[in-house]
Amino acid sequence: MQKLFRTILILSLISFSSALMADEKADLQRVKQLIQTNIPNIDIASIEKSKMPGVYEILSSGSILYVSEDGNYLISGKLFAIDKGIKDLTSESMQRFDAINIPIRRDTISGVSEDDMIVFKADNEKHRVTVFTDVDCGYCRKLHKEMDQYNELGITVQYMGFPRAGLGSGSHKKLQTVWCAADPNTAMDKAKIDREFGTDTCEDPLAEHYKIVKEFGLDGTPAIILESGQLVSGFVEADGLLGIIVADEKALANTDTKTESE
Repeated sequence: MQKLFRTILILSLISFSSALMADEKADLQRVKQLIQTNIPNIDIASIEKSKMPGVYEILSSGSILYVSEDGNYLISGKLFAIDKGIKDLTSESMQRFDAINIPIRRDTISGVSEDDMIVFKADNEKHRVTVFTDVDCGYCRKLHKEMDQYNELGITVQYMGFPRAGLGSGSHKKLQTVWCAADPNTAMDKAKIDREFGTDTCEDPLAEHYKIVKEFGLDGTPAIILESGQLVSGFVEADGLLGIIVADEKALANTDTKTESE
């Protein structure tokens, strides 16, 4: 009899838990639809309840935003908990999202053919980074002007396109002439250094690149993805980037060693 009672109790708890999860999922979907009604073009990568009652946290285009439960009010900025000291809840959420996205970025990039990228290969390649770039971006041009320094340090740079103004924009069309040129590397040099553009067109991979940009929630260029999937936002000079890469590789090796020992 006791065993039967325990079984019934466990089944009741499972049923209750499942009902709660279903209600929470429906609630999140409701708020998401309210937001999208007010902002039809918003990209919502994830949504969950925040620590603040009545406020929901969304990840959109690489940024965290906060929305009221009726979907009518949106806050852009950081949320702090102050009941036990001051805790930056927004930064905690970004770290959590980034930890989830690191392997996704790594696996997605590894699935992109090198033929669809423009690669500036180091003769003594030791490291490889993927850079989402726009020819109209000042810091992208600054990075490109230092290509020799990156390559000399053993860093191969493989470019993917990110027209910040969107598909069909002037930036997109400029990138198309680069990707479709007979010699894309030379075309990239001319576009970024000399501001000279060709007229070539072809079946290019830029729409697929832009889709990946949206999946990653990138919102600025240059966006540098390390081999681990770690994101480095903005321009970093050659020596600084090498330091970031080495530190990332050491951290990854330490994690692997710790996992093996466990």
